Amino acid sequence: MRFLFAALVCSCAWSCAAFQQQPAAAATPRMSDPEILDIFAGISKHAARIEPMLQQIHPAEWVAKGAPETYVTQWQSALEQLQAIRNDMSALTQHPDRMQDCMKALFRVQASQKALLSLMGGLRRYQNPALAELIESVSAEDQGDLDRLQQYLLELAGEKEQQYALVDREAQRCRSTLAGQPATPKTNRRTQ
Repeated sequence: MRFLFAALVCSCAWSCAAFQQQPAAAATPRMSDPEILDIFAGISKHAARIEPMLQQIHPAEWVAKGAPETYVTQWQSALEQLQAIRNDMSALTQHPDRMQDCMKALFRVQASQKALLSLMGGLRRYQNPALAELIESVSAEDQGDLDRLQQYLLELAGEKEQQYALVDREAQRCRSTLAGQPATPKTNRRTQ
């Protein structure tokens, strides 16, 4: 009886593993790996293009003209964020299916863009409106890749959810199969 129980447990475990590896039939086709890597590379290249432009900004001189000192902090933060974005995109090329890392990188890019807009207001007012326009236009070029990254994240989340549901259904089936087995009576063995 124990052998039958062990065989049933192994069968359920094998079924769970086999179902987990099967692609979901109703799933929409996921972006290909080269497409995903292109997205990461595109976002990284945009960050690299903006960085030298930000180096031309001198917010410390703005403070002398009456600007708030927060512009200096924003500028330093923007430079750090651009480098962090490039690092995130590089790391994602190694593990593009890590949803948490993808989300973190997307949120970083979005937050960086919002902070950059504030800094561009100061640049327009205290230094060079044309440079602000240039930085904003280069930053806007990133939007297509960001939209594609969001789409990829939605696809990845849907895929993970389908895998979880499939494994959960199979685990429920295994539990119900195991629960239907009669209990084996324990024999009380006494040594004499």
